[in-house]
Amino acid sequence: MGSNTSKVAAGTEQQQVYTPRTQIDFSQSLVSQLDSSKESDYVTKQNAEKFIEKKVSQRLSNLEVETLKKFESTLDSSLLSDDGNDAVDGVSSSSLNNQIESLNKKLTLFDQLELRKLEKYGGAKSKSDKTNGNGDVSIKAKLTECLLANKGKPLNCYEEMEEFKKLVMG
Repeated sequence: MGSNTSKVAAGTEQQQVYTPRTQIDFSQSLVSQLDSSKESDYVTKQNAEKFIEKKVSQRLSNLEVETLKKFESTLDSSLLSDDGNDAVDGVSSSSLNNQIESLNKKLTLFDQLELRKLEKYGGAKSKSDKTNGNGDVSIKAKLTECLLANKGKPLNCYEEMEEFKKLVMG
């Protein structure tokens, strides 16, 4: 299907010469300079690629610096200032820190109050739960103490929970 005509035989490289319609005159010095040129097409191509890579890397580094400056300026403007005068809507980082500290104090007081209530009414540490017949601390008391000590972190009491499950199931 025409594939034979488009293929060139392995050993028969043909050189084609085109003759232009108009006369082109090159000076002898230009022709000799082109003939004596040490750079081949491959070297010229590599030099061009290196030049392009260098320009691209310079541009990328410039863009990176610009982006970093924009980010830092945006970050600086978005952070809350420590001064009450410069604060937006009366909120500054120092006032927020004070609010956080007061809330933490209230939470610890609440936890202590809850623990006192449990101790007072015997919900967590009743004397009947403290020891079993052998004088050992009961599993229920261990579990209760562990859960109270690790409030919000029940996975820290996994072993006590497993012992309690065994006691209840078996």
